[in-house]
Amino acid sequence: MSRKTVPIPFAFCFILFISTWSSATTVERLGLEDLVKKAGTIVVGKVTGSRTYWSADHKLILTDYTIDVDENIKGQNRRRVAVTTLGGKIGDRELHVSGMPSFQTGENAVLFIEQSGAHEIVVGLGQGKFTITSGEVTNSVGGLAFPDGKPGNPMKMPLQTFKNQIRTLLNR
Repeated sequence: MSRKTVPIPFAFCFILFISTWSSATTVERLGLEDLVKKAGTIVVGKVTGSRTYWSADHKLILTDYTIDVDENIKGQNRRRVAVTTLGGKIGDRELHVSGMPSFQTGENAVLFIEQSGAHEIVVGLGQGKFTITSGEVTNSVGGLAFPDGKPGNPMKMPLQTFKNQIRTLLNR
């Protein structure tokens, strides 16, 4: 009797793909401490580009975003990272996944990143991407549903306070 296993990246993508049929993606609720623990890499950087392409099996659309790193908070010192999201547009085909973080070229962000197979992804979908605007960070939890049925509460605080809280959690 043989047993087949589904590779984690495929399982992740499949779950997210299936979730697009509903209006929200159900994920584990993550607080700042959870994000810090789960992330292998935490960076502050600027989005400098993107590349959208078909998955190897030509069933899913993926987008890689390039981030030039201004500050490494956790993980290896890197000048650049690429995070992969499920979704994007190729020709007249578009895949949108509720709750998936979105990026704009030129935007600054704090990212909590984890490895998923061959890809680096944002931890907890939109929960792990904090946009920096006017010295404050905010994340987006719109499009996410949580197992407890309660709505998500986006985090918002001054950037320096946010980085200090992350460092405090890392030093525990």
